[in-house]
Amino acid sequence: MRTPGAGRRVFSHLLRRAAAVIRVAILVALAVAVLIPLYWTVSSSFMKKAEFVSVPTHWWPQQPDASAYQKLFSEQHFPRYYLNSVVVSVVVALSVVFFSTLTGFAVSTKYSFAGKSAFFGFILATMLLPFELIMIPLYIMMRTLGLLNTYAAIVIPGLLNAFGVFLLRQAVNEIPNDFLDAGRIDGAHEIVLFTRIVVPMAMPVMAALLVFTFVGMWNSYYWPLVVINSEPKRTLTLAVVFMQGFFATDYPMILGSAVLSSVPIMLLFAFSQRFFIRSMTLSGLKG
Repeated sequence: MRTPGAGRRVFSHLLRRAAAVIRVAILVALAVAVLIPLYWTVSSSFMKKAEFVSVPTHWWPQQPDASAYQKLFSEQHFPRYYLNSVVVSVVVALSVVFFSTLTGFAVSTKYSFAGKSAFFGFILATMLLPFELIMIPLYIMMRTLGLLNTYAAIVIPGLLNAFGVFLLRQAVNEIPNDFLDAGRIDGAHEIVLFTRIVVPMAMPVMAALLVFTFVGMWNSYYWPLVVINSEPKRTLTLAVVFMQGFFATDYPMILGSAVLSSVPIMLLFAFSQRFFIRSMTLSGLKG
């Protein structure tokens, strides 16, 4: 005869199993919701235009055709667009990580100087400003400096952002003071403390910020559209929009460009996903 305690244990075990099944079902549903659009994009890029617009919709090309990808390299300056996006995204991402780490170290709890709180508060306040509010002043500044239609016009406004400073400040605050004090006792300069202690210990957060910034700049469309007016200097996202014709649009070619443009992002996430959990802990953003 089962005791009440044994019955409760069986019920608790069944409840945990049911919760696990529900979690798996939710994850599977979310994965399917994400993968179906990706699958449709890839399969449609191998269709001919007539098949793409046919009814009913085909979920797999009846006669796989790679002409859409061939057109990207023969009729479009796709490698140049790709290179433009890579250069701009890498420069901005590295700059944001570098300057955010320096600034975050300076305004962290490791230092105390007059006006530090006000300075950090001013940096955070810039996060409240929508880009549409500062776009016109930025455009006038770029025009005054003679930087319109140059890569510098795309890069300069994104060299530093407040979110990166906040994220790295939180990460630096989590570093024990004993490490820095030990370095100072050994006669290490502040630059040595930064390069030998702060940077290695904040590396997961720096890597996560690098990914976030790279992805944001890679997908940037509005600002490049404003400051770039020559075809060879277009970024990938900007070029894809201009692939649409006034009277006809080659959708398989556009979807092919979308597939190729997503490859660096997927590779970047695949190789850097291990940094995200550690970055959430070190940055103090854990739940």
